[in-house]
Amino acid sequence: MNDKFFPELARRLKREGIDTGPVEKERLPVLADGRAAVLVMPRGTVAFNADVERGPEADSVYDLTFRLSREVYEYTEAMASAPPLVADGLHEGFRVLAEFNGVVLAGQELEGIWGYKFVTWRRSTDRTAVAHGHYYHNGYEAAKLDFACRAGLVDEHRQFTDEQLTELYRCVCESLEDEHPMTKERREILERAAEQIEGSVDDLDHHVSLSKQRELEAERQTDMELMT
Repeated sequence: MNDKFFPELARRLKREGIDTGPVEKERLPVLADGRAAVLVMPRGTVAFNADVERGPEADSVYDLTFRLSREVYEYTEAMASAPPLVADGLHEGFRVLAEFNGVVLAGQELEGIWGYKFVTWRRSTDRTAVAHGHYYHNGYEAAKLDFACRAGLVDEHRQFTDEQLTELYRCVCESLEDEHPMTKERREILERAAEQIEGSVDDLDHHVSLSKQRELEAERQTDMELMT
């Protein structure tokens, strides 16, 4: 059993304001309204607790737990079997999670409640050292994407930030809500794009709300300038 998974998942959930209970019968209970609403299994499977009534709070906890559970299980499992990163001048206990085209993705388990740190480096020409590190504290998914881009596995120009995806999502939704005629094919493409963004951006509703708020503030500022 991966003995790092449950403690790390509990730590990540706590950072999101979600409490967990003690592990019982090899299951980690995740609390909603003080009750064990969600149960996490040793290999990252997440399920609702049949003994607890579901509600909006439990559904929200489930969604976040499901996302974090997959991520945490992946990197704790990978770290358990990853070889040490050997490089001149490096003495921090990093392990190699992936390597391609002269670029390394490495992870380090930190002490206490600090979790994990992930880094992407470029190997030196003679492969004895690493340089130009991009550091991600508790940022495994961001580190993986950075590794894929730096190593040439994906085209970085085809990647979008959460902020960019939020604005694209707003534009797509506005187009779908518009009364102007639209072909069936175009509507289906836009609907799939919206669904894809919904599954890609965490707290999308919050990002959209912030975007609208900034827009309203800018509009008020413009109105005030016109009045002066």
